[in-house]
Amino acid sequence: MNYPRAKRIADLLIAGMAVIALAPLLLAVAVALRITQGRPVFFRQPRVGRDGAPFLLLKFRTMMDGAPAPPDARPVRKDHADPRITPLGRLLRRAALDELPQLWNVLRGEMSLVGPRPLPVADLAHPAWLAIADAAERARRADWARARQTVPPGLTGLWQISPEPETDFENWLVRDRDYLRRRSLALDLYILLVTPVAILRGRRKSGG
Repeated sequence: MNYPRAKRIADLLIAGMAVIALAPLLLAVAVALRITQGRPVFFRQPRVGRDGAPFLLLKFRTMMDGAPAPPDARPVRKDHADPRITPLGRLLRRAALDELPQLWNVLRGEMSLVGPRPLPVADLAHPAWLAIADAAERARRADWARARQTVPPGLTGLWQISPEPETDFENWLVRDRDYLRRRSLALDLYILLVTPVAILRGRRKSGG
């Protein structure tokens, strides 16, 4: 069995079991959000999937609904100091619980459990990371954005579990390219096993 097919079967099995096992937690979070923040409970955002196909990424809502973005809001990655984040939302982000609805994206085949994080469609339309003077570096970053679309985007990945600071954009590029070069079921399993440890240590990056 080839790797893409084996990976898809693994995604279905693991994500399916996770949804069943975490159903009480998912329900509890949804109820808590409904009581404290009202509707909507879920945040939906157009993201770029494999081969550039757009899809709606699901998360539990962690920000005040309809609040304007601050003028210095960073593109692509979450800003953990963003004043729009609610107290409950901050807790959900810290424990990465806001990401759990993406298990539905995995079951639908729009995402995988492991892979590069899906970039927002808006960020690809106006990529802040290309606003640099060096033409060679712009080409390198544009190639990174294209290369990561050759595989399904992931719920977690090498960049999410790396110890480097979240603001280290170069590390993001390097980790994504490293994953694309070395991807395998063994590497996927390693990333899945290490992700909870990274969350507990406060090291897991949001990736948007």
